[in-house]
Amino acid sequence: MKFTYLVYKQVNGVRQLATATQEEWDAILKENRRLPLERRRLFVKDCFEDGGELDCMYIEANAAEYREWNSKNTINQKKRKIGMSYTHQSLDTGVPDTDVEALHECVPSGFNLEGVVADQVLMEELKCALRAWKPWAEELMDLYMAGAKRSCTSVLCKKYRLSDRAVQKRKVAFEKFVLGKH
Repeated sequence: MKFTYLVYKQVNGVRQLATATQEEWDAILKENRRLPLERRRLFVKDCFEDGGELDCMYIEANAAEYREWNSKNTINQKKRKIGMSYTHQSLDTGVPDTDVEALHECVPSGFNLEGVVADQVLMEELKCALRAWKPWAEELMDLYMAGAKRSCTSVLCKKYRLSDRAVQKRKVAFEKFVLGKH
């Protein structure tokens, strides 16, 4: 691991970041321990891979930069520590010593494909039975499914030129048929 220390120095009369030697770095740290918190020099740490080797940089920062970095770094460290307590596995891996070829085969899911297919088949069977029973029954079921049980009376009255009482009788017969059949 390679360490680089960038500290503020006076170069040609201008204060700028420059590389510090190990001795200069040790002297800064020693001096920082004796100073009160508000007068200490602050550094941010940045590690990255450089040519297959890990390079760690300590960069001097002002108080605002340090607070921002420290906030983000603290959150990242907490996430890293929490993440270490969990293992991550692919759902495509098999389970040793079992017949399970992939984990996704045995992990429960909130989506029930069999139930959805069964519901669709049952609805199609009900529609076929309604079509065979009365020509208007499937339309009435669609209106009921759309939440228009009460408001469909006037629609059916106009469409089929029926009285309210005749539509009410059809609705009662429809409900008896559906509840009795399914």
